[in-house]
Amino acid sequence: MLYCKNCGKPVKRKDKVCPSCGCNLRKPVEEPISGYYKVSNAVVFATLSIVTAFLPGPGVVFGIIGINLGKRDFSKKVVKASIIGLVLSLVSLGIWLYLALK
Repeated sequence: MLYCKNCGKPVKRKDKVCPSCGCNLRKPVEEPISGYYKVSNAVVFATLSIVTAFLPGPGVVFGIIGINLGKRDFSKKVVKASIIGLVLSLVSLGIWLYLALK
């Protein structure tokens, strides 16, 4: 059996793209991916947007990137997490500005 090199799901020999993740299957692998959990870039940026929410600049940037990557990967959870990080960053920015101008 063949497996997708991107997500590790089983694929058929005739498939051109992975039915699970859409990855091009020019070179499928003979064994599934094991030994690590593959995390997409969208998840990384969504997490960074929440973690850096209290640093307004990076939080906004990571939130916007996470939203765009989440939409590309069709992941509603990632988009929601990125939006939460973005909103927290904007609130943090408002607080920083309020305190700076006070």
